[in-house]
Amino acid sequence: MACTTSEKKSEKKWELPKGAFPVVYKGHLYIKGEADSIKGNYVFDTGAFNLYYDSTYHANNNFKYNETFNALLPGAGTKPQSVVVIKDSVSFTFASNLYKTSIVPILQLKPILGDIADGILGMEYFYDSVLEINYENEYMKCYSSIDSVNLQGWSKIKLSKKKNSLYVPLQVMVNDSITVSGEYLVDFGSGGSVSFTSKVANKFKLQDQIKNKVAYYTKYGGVGGESSSYDFFARKLMIGDFAFDDVLMSFSLDKSGAMSSSKHLGLLGNDIYDRFHVIIDFINNDLYLKPNKKYTEAFVSSRLGFSFVDRGQSLQSWNVTGFYANSEAEKSGLMIDDKILSVNGVSVKDINYERQRYFFDDIDELNVKIKRKNEIMDFKFKLKPVITKTSEGLLLLN
Repeated sequence: MACTTSEKKSEKKWELPKGAFPVVYKGHLYIKGEADSIKGNYVFDTGAFNLYYDSTYHANNNFKYNETFNALLPGAGTKPQSVVVIKDSVSFTFASNLYKTSIVPILQLKPILGDIADGILGMEYFYDSVLEINYENEYMKCYSSIDSVNLQGWSKIKLSKKKNSLYVPLQVMVNDSITVSGEYLVDFGSGGSVSFTSKVANKFKLQDQIKNKVAYYTKYGGVGGESSSYDFFARKLMIGDFAFDDVLMSFSLDKSGAMSSSKHLGLLGNDIYDRFHVIIDFINNDLYLKPNKKYTEAFVSSRLGFSFVDRGQSLQSWNVTGFYANSEAEKSGLMIDDKILSVNGVSVKDINYERQRYFFDDIDELNVKIKRKNEIMDFKFKLKPVITKTSEGLLLLN
């Protein structure tokens, strides 16, 4: 099913390239589409194969399907999610493209990614296409052949394909004594850089060998729910002709679920891809990269000490999803599932995503008003990186 589009104009002041269609980049790439004429934002996820609905999006719209069945859906996190699966044919359109499919799972996605996520669009539709992804200007473009693309200035990396997944060769120098080279899952559904599986962590004894690290735990690590890991700065990451120093990455502690897989060494996610203009040749299994303006930006750790998703539209709050161990946020008494109502006196309903991108940059202390069950509470704590680097490249825990 080759992917072709007609020329579209963006709502932005500049005009999209001919044949391109707009996307939203918010740690994940969101494609605006219509599922059986119902509009929504769908995460582009190469770690997924087919089409998926968010359960709230499905429940709040007038979908009418006759045949469904129950199933367990595995994914990142420790337990498979119990889902309803639609057997009926579903039509999904984006730009001028039409994708018809069946066996569409309905999963709880908004608690993981926030209100923007109405579903997931996996790789199946793009298998006979060449896909260009522009993170800077937020658009995608499909070609029927790589011969249609001007590849001057691009660097090519050969991918391997196994069943429905693509893998990219990487060399990761964890420190002076450990290098992990081999195949990593091409995962545009991951918001991080490199995430090692727990199998790799155990094989290389990373928990013992990496002295400077910080634990992270979440109730909403993916489809499989709870997940735990460690963040650390690796010495170097080499991908194709490119190399990055002091890369913030993680290794999983999960004993089950996708991050305990032995099929690959780990995931390569958007915190690497978004430093490039990207082309994926699904026909020939090739990845093309060309550095963009973000290429030289340093990798930085969280200053908040906790993670949240924006549920401002549906729940009028930001929902706390996870913590870095011993962070100021955790020590303050803030808890997972707390609903943040305001930050430093500003209602979260007034802090849209564009404002969220820079809202915390110049803040050194946070005052949050939250709702916990039926109680309103206030928490106050300082912001500082959960991991910092010294001038010698060593790592220090705060």
